[in-house]
Amino acid sequence: MELKEEFPLTKNLVYFNTAVMGCLPASTIKAIEEYAVGLAAFLRGDTGWDGTLGGLEDRKPGSKKVFAEVIGASEEEVACVPNCTTGMNTIVNMLPVNRGDNVVTTDLAFPMGAVVVDSQRRRGAETRFIKGRKGIVETADFEKAVDDNTAIVYVDHAGWFNGLLFDLKAISEIAHDHDAFLVVDATQSFGALDWDIDRSGVDAAAASTYKWLMGGIWSISTGFMYINKELIDKYPPAYFSGSTMEKKQISDSPQGYTQYEFRPRTGIRRFEIFRGPDISYATVENSMKMLLKMGLGNVEKSIKRLDTLLVDGLLESGFELQTPVEEDRRIFVNVKHENSGDVVKELSKDGIIVSSRIGGVRISPHYYNKEEEVETFLERFREVAK
Repeated sequence: MELKEEFPLTKNLVYFNTAVMGCLPASTIKAIEEYAVGLAAFLRGDTGWDGTLGGLEDRKPGSKKVFAEVIGASEEEVACVPNCTTGMNTIVNMLPVNRGDNVVTTDLAFPMGAVVVDSQRRRGAETRFIKGRKGIVETADFEKAVDDNTAIVYVDHAGWFNGLLFDLKAISEIAHDHDAFLVVDATQSFGALDWDIDRSGVDAAAASTYKWLMGGIWSISTGFMYINKELIDKYPPAYFSGSTMEKKQISDSPQGYTQYEFRPRTGIRRFEIFRGPDISYATVENSMKMLLKMGLGNVEKSIKRLDTLLVDGLLESGFELQTPVEEDRRIFVNVKHENSGDVVKELSKDGIIVSSRIGGVRISPHYYNKEEEVETFLERFREVAK
């Protein structure tokens, strides 16, 4: 099957907007339809009651297994979370941050991450935002900002507005030299890059699934959280629910929940406070299997090849980028334009879908896009932008 057939949203659009939402494979759309039909039948009572809710519940284990393979982790290091925001809050508030410590990030951090970092002031920590220059923060900037009082270094692996890729291995070495943890928002890189997270130096990471993992529109998508196995049982979770605890009945206790003796679970499940809708896991599991079938190495090469064609074409036409020129330092592209909002609207009239971000046009192809679409975009962009 041709990619254009497998990804129906791309048939009549030049869809370069994966950094907002990834297109869904036809097989994933079918999985959603089948799940919805099965759920409706169950709720009407058409399928009877056999104790398994018609086979519709607990789709998390299979999804976690596939996700672990996508990022190069073990299943025991992966938790299901509602979204990246929940994962980031869970991670940062689990790790020890004391009065007098500092938490380091950059002014390129997605607003959600910036808020999570800034919230650590309530624990008595200083927050340090490294200032970028023309959308770029260099590894050397972390060497200047991180010291022996740093508790956490927090980065978006791929900058949300311009696709800048941070050198996680190098930054992890800086963090670990000062006994700090490296925490990563990987929403814009899980599913786009060939990961081996257990060798990356990352201590913990989280991502929402509606972008490069192709988990569906945000209202039905979910999230995953990674915590290195060495940390899972080292620090207590910051949040609790019935599912995060093990309980032992106390026969002579008063009536009510005091009849149980609670203690936190061990292992990654101690962080899963929210069960989440099974349709979300069924959706992203199917899409991630598509990524594995394609091969994450091939996915990354395809994306970067398209990015390079965009970069070369834009530079040749005299435009200025807000994205590194080097292929290994980016995963999508932002080209400066003072009227980027108007440009995006004009392009959309021709079925070319991109976004306006921070004084530029953000272009984010996935592996389902083709080289001829780059040419279509460049030709029309030159006309509209000038």
